[in-house]
Amino acid sequence: MGFGKNGGSRMKRKVCLLSCWNHFHAQSFVRELADLPDVEIVAVWDDEPYRGKKYAEEFGVPFEPDLEALLARPDLDGVVIDTAPEQAASLIIKAAQAGKHVMADQVLAMSRKEALIAKEAIEKAGIIFALDMSLKRWPIHLAAKQVLESGRIGSVTSLRVRNAHSGALGGLGQQWPPQFRQSTYGVFADLGAHCLYLMLWLLGMPLAVTAIGTRRTETIGEDNAASIFEFENGTIAICDTSHVANNSPFSMEMYGTMGSFRANGMNGVHHKLLKQEDVTVHLFTQDQQTHPNPMSLLPPMPGEPSIHRWIKAMDGEVEPALNGTQEGIALAIILEGLYLSARTGTKVTFDEI
Repeated sequence: MGFGKNGGSRMKRKVCLLSCWNHFHAQSFVRELADLPDVEIVAVWDDEPYRGKKYAEEFGVPFEPDLEALLARPDLDGVVIDTAPEQAASLIIKAAQAGKHVMADQVLAMSRKEALIAKEAIEKAGIIFALDMSLKRWPIHLAAKQVLESGRIGSVTSLRVRNAHSGALGGLGQQWPPQFRQSTYGVFADLGAHCLYLMLWLLGMPLAVTAIGTRRTETIGEDNAASIFEFENGTIAICDTSHVANNSPFSMEMYGTMGSFRANGMNGVHHKLLKQEDVTVHLFTQDQQTHPNPMSLLPPMPGEPSIHRWIKAMDGEVEPALNGTQEGIALAIILEGLYLSARTGTKVTFDEI
């Protein structure tokens, strides 16, 4: 047993996994929870029993097939939701109504309406809710935020974020899971969502979007996609993403009225966490063509994992996690708008949503 903020003993927190739909992320959450000695994973639930049993066995915990029974456990403090995008809101609402703290994997909902219903359930229950928007903790993005706020590159005129890998081609060392191919939502709601919440974090809410999603493999949702956003001040943001791009380094570029900031993966290896040693960084300003030591712009360590902050918030050690319902609602509106644009082939303004 550890010690809380005021020196008192800290109770052992019991959490469960609701779905291992994206098992890559579920495995990452389990690794991060393993770093916390006062947290115990007590069960896995999944709407696909075979998948649930498989990962419960891998994680060394029981599989619970009955969601209601699991949520009714009085010893269960919180749930980590890692489900298909279209199921996220319903599971979040069920867990909140059961009085469980919730950590969800980047998506609150896929529409404004769903997101507002989920927000109401979360606030009524008084639970601690967090979204894992993991790329915000990357050193290059913490540096980008600092450079932007410092005014060193002036007012941003364009932003481009690219996040891609070749998972749908077997490029992650294993076959692409069938649930990914069968989901209504494709790469926009997966790798693309990282690009989108980074854009919102750096620039705020855009006015309009024009999006396109294509299919290079046999999937229901898109596996190759791009979106262009227009802002009130004339800024443009480009978010492009793919499940069919081999050796595609992560790329983040900001261009402003007084300079530019660029950060890229050093190679095409896809990383859950892009560390200092994995990147190249460039800063160009009006009075300095090249920063003499651009790597010094990076913080020495990545930010704290969202799931760690969520657990600490249960114990009152930190304020509720940075990424919550407001960030989730904004992302839901963006996703609803860009899917509408891609479906209709038209520019969509967000006041239509």
